Amino acid sequence: SADRDMMSSFLSQGQGQGFTPQSGQITGILKQMKDTMEADLADITKTEEESKATYEGLVAAKEKEIAANSKAIEEKTQRLGEIGVKIEELKEDLEDTSASYEEDKKFLADLDSNC
Repeated sequence: SADRDMMSSFLSQGQGQGFTPQSGQITGILKQMKDTMEADLADITKTEEESKATYEGLVAAKEKEIAANSKAIEEKTQRLGEIGVKIEELKEDLEDTSASYEEDKKFLADLDSNC
C-alpha cells in the first residue's frame, strides 16, 4: 500500500504542475519553415523559368545567326566558283589574243617587207 501511495503521489505531481504542452510553438515553427520554403521554392522556380526563357531566346538568335552565316557561305562559295570560271575564260582569251597578236606582228612584218 505504501508503494501504491507513492506511485499515486508521483503521478499526481506530474499532471498539474510542471508540464505545459509546447505543441503550439512547434506547430508555429513548422508553419513558418513551410512558408519560408514555399517562398524560396517560388523564387527559385521564377528564376529558373526566366533563365529558361533567356536560354530559349539565345538559342533562337544563334540559330538565326547560323542560318544567315550558312547562306553567306553558300553565296560566297558560288561567287568563288563563278570567279574561278571567269578567270579561266580570261586566261583563254589572253592566250588567244597573244596568239593573234603574234600572227598580226608577223603579218605586219611581211607587209613591211613586201610593200
